[in-house]
Amino acid sequence: MDKHRNPSISFGLNKDKQFFINSIKRAVEKSLNMSLYQLKRENAEDSLYYLALRYVTTTNKAICEAFSIPVEAGTRYKRALEKSGLLVQSIDEFICPYTFRKAHLLSTNPKEFAKLQKSNSRQLNLFEKGGDNAN
Repeated sequence: MDKHRNPSISFGLNKDKQFFINSIKRAVEKSLNMSLYQLKRENAEDSLYYLALRYVTTTNKAICEAFSIPVEAGTRYKRALEKSGLLVQSIDEFICPYTFRKAHLLSTNPKEFAKLQKSNSRQLNLFEKGGDNAN
C-alpha cells in the first residue's frame, strides 16, 4: 500500500462508488418491479445488460459492476447492440462516476438516443455542413 495515501480518503471514494452502484441497481429494480435476484434468474447476462441500460444511462464499467457482468463481456454486448441499432454511445466523453476517468455514456432507451448523439462541444467540425469549408 502506498504510504502517502490517506486511508480515510480511499474509504470515502469506495463508499461513493458503492453508493453509485447501488443507485443503479435500485433504479433498474424499481423500473422493472423486480429484485436483482429475480432479474438475474430470469434473464441471460446479455439481456440483463440490455434491460439495465434501458432504464439507466451510464458507462460500460458502471453497468457491468452493478450487475456483476465481466467488463469484457459487457464490451461484446455493447458492440452487438450497437451493430443492431439497439444501443447508442454518447458522442462526448464524460467523467465516469465509478472510475473517475473519461468514458462514453451508453443507453438502450430510444428516448435517449438523440441526446447522446448530440455533442455538447462548441468546436466546429470541418466535415459538417455549415462549417467554414462547406460547399
